Amino acid sequence: MNNKLIKKTFLGIGTMCLMVGLSLFFSCESDDTSGSGGVTKPYLSLKQYGLNRLSVANVEEATFSVTVKKHGGNLDSEFAAKLDVWNEDELNAYNEKEETSFVILPETYYSVTPSEVVLASGVKEVNVDIKVKASQIISAIQQGTHYLIPLRLNSDVVELRKGQRDLLLQLVIDYANVAIVSPEIVEKVNVNDVSVTTTVKTILDYKVDGKDLASNWDFICDLKVPENASELLETYNKQYSTDYELLPEGSYSLGQVKYAIGDHEAEAKLTIRRNAIEVKYYLLPLMLANPSTSSVTCKDNIHYIVVGQFYTNPIISDRSVADPTVIKAQDGRFYWYATQNSNDWMPVYSSTDLVNWKYEKNAFQKATKPTWNTDNAFWAPDMQYINGKYVLYYSYAKMNGTGQSHTCVVTADTPLGTYTSAYPKGAFLDSKKLLSNEEFGANCIDQFYYEEDGHKYLFYGSFTGIYVVELTDDGLAVKRDVDGNPVLKEKVCGNAFEGTNIYKKGNYYYLFASIGNCCASQNSTYEVVVGRSTSLLGPYVDKQGKKMLDNSWEPVVDGGDRTKWVGPGHNSVIIKDDAGTEWMIYHSYYYKEKGNKSTFAGRHGMLDRLQWTDDGWPYIKNYLPSESDLIPVFYK
Repeated sequence: MNNKLIKKTFLGIGTMCLMVGLSLFFSCESDDTSGSGGVTKPYLSLKQYGLNRLSVANVEEATFSVTVKKHGGNLDSEFAAKLDVWNEDELNAYNEKEETSFVILPETYYSVTPSEVVLASGVKEVNVDIKVKASQIISAIQQGTHYLIPLRLNSDVVELRKGQRDLLLQLVIDYANVAIVSPEIVEKVNVNDVSVTTTVKTILDYKVDGKDLASNWDFICDLKVPENASELLETYNKQYSTDYELLPEGSYSLGQVKYAIGDHEAEAKLTIRRNAIEVKYYLLPLMLANPSTSSVTCKDNIHYIVVGQFYTNPIISDRSVADPTVIKAQDGRFYWYATQNSNDWMPVYSSTDLVNWKYEKNAFQKATKPTWNTDNAFWAPDMQYINGKYVLYYSYAKMNGTGQSHTCVVTADTPLGTYTSAYPKGAFLDSKKLLSNEEFGANCIDQFYYEEDGHKYLFYGSFTGIYVVELTDDGLAVKRDVDGNPVLKEKVCGNAFEGTNIYKKGNYYYLFASIGNCCASQNSTYEVVVGRSTSLLGPYVDKQGKKMLDNSWEPVVDGGDRTKWVGPGHNSVIIKDDAGTEWMIYHSYYYKEKGNKSTFAGRHGMLDRLQWTDDGWPYIKNYLPSESDLIPVFYK
């Protein structure tokens, strides 16, 4: 709490105590105004007596009016009196008795008008104005001087009511305070450009006689980092279980708060430079200081800002981009391919950072669609780079179309297809069947390519078992023996799974898959699960050693309590950035609870940091899609 506010609070409490003390202090004096025969003698008193407060602000004068009243006897008489200042001995005695530390305000800083009070015949009361040169003493009061104007009503011609003849006028400040407006949720600043400028809002708290007023001054305050910033950071990290670092000096510049007369609010600018920070979380504590006028104080509350280079989910939200596959192409860019939606036959996006995606085109159009099963759609693509060619595997199937699922393959010279005169923007031409229900019996969709030790494998399947076959050296056909039978066809997971994806880390192969209902919009139950094995072909097991062949698994991410996302699933290949962080791309529906709106009803593109338990199991933090996180690190 501001030290000056503490003083002001103590003064308020002290005032009540002093009022009690004054009544006892003055009650020791005689108060006999009775005359002989029971006739009351004429006497004078102060209407405002005892301890009173005069609030001073940055004005030329502050005025307190006190009334001298005539009582009893013959009111037709004329009486004269005067308000005299206590002497130092009287004030010292008072301070000692009441345990106060008042100082008599020098008479050069105030005036009493009229200096001599005359109550003419028939006049019952007269007002006396005590005018204080407020602007000249406000600085001293702010420094802690407790000024008092102690006055006593004296007269040589009339009795005085002694219990009501002393006025102690305590001078206090109506402080004008400037404070940073801190929201309930700590502000996050995303440094997503070369430099980013944000505003720090402040408000002026200025009251005179209980009324809110605007600024009475043109003044400025500095925005600054507290000297004990390192201690504040340590305390913050302990309180909120964070591991933020202090935003380094030289990475930011702080502006000033500028108030003009009549302002209630003002802002300061904070500018942060991206090239001066790393991809990590920083904390910047801020405060206000050094007001340019002594009439204003800066509250010493601390305002915290979290700084970093963030992204926010979803990373793609302009169209449905379900069942994603992402490849880093030879041109250094990432390319995202997704399941067909009503308007886009396998939309393709590109990015340099996994966060900012640009729509490029649709991989297919009517002229390049396979000529068989023309009612089928393009699902769950998987893009690979094999032997100098881009090889696109995709599912060609129909919802609830029994016996109509196929895995197809097509090659191209670039991630956007082969460029020809007929297709100047590139096209994927001459698709071929690779797997079909007729031969392989399972639901031949959701294929995933994996290469190891010179062998090329294709995993596939959806809710009728996950299988693996071996491919030829060019990856364009199933490898067969002399009798034409596949050299390998092996079941690796049970019937609970689809959307296979395998990632090797250390000695383990991690088989990611999705379970539940993928495509029921707000009622989807999709989620990503995982098992692991020391062999590519399994068996894949959960933490207890139970097999995925028996439909056991460990969770990775799900829809949780459905506060925002529902049905997250079907992840792409795990991508490691240049800092070694592993990232998972997947899709999710937006949960359209009452009041929440989405730009479309399809599946959004999502990105999340993959985390690992101490015993080596992957998961997304809290097992829920994140709101935001630090961006992936790519140095080129």
